Amino acid sequence: MKKARSQRGTGLIELALLFTTLMLLLLGVVDFALAIQAQMVVSEAACAGAHYGEFQGTSPNTTMMQTVATNAAGGISGFSALATKWCACSSGGTAVSCSATCGSSTYGPIVYVQVVTSATASLLFKYTGIPLTVPLSGVCILRVQ
Repeated sequence: MKKARSQRGTGLIELALLFTTLMLLLLGVVDFALAIQAQMVVSEAACAGAHYGEFQGTSPNTTMMQTVATNAAGGISGFSALATKWCACSSGGTAVSCSATCGSSTYGPIVYVQVVTSATASLLFKYTGIPLTVPLSGVCILRVQ
């Protein structure tokens, strides 16, 4: 059956509209996927620095922990890392001096290392209600002994 002259090309117009809509949707998905991947890198960088400190024993080098975290981030924009060490007499207890004695225990306090990381992810496109840059953060706390 022949199409009427007024209907010629409508399939091409519909395809163009559908293709444009699908491409915009795909670009949005890719944009958010890149931001989620950057968040995962920031979180994993925190754990990489904490793992380094964990294997240093009771006297971890916090500067090297920060360097390991920064290297693990792989050049993410605005990345920063802060490494700390603290001690507690019981798991989840309040912080005490690492040279303190803990009650009747023959062992010293439990040593923990922590690395806090932060960065910013820039989205490729501007979305209504979502800022163009998204703050990212990661925290990793490990018990040394």
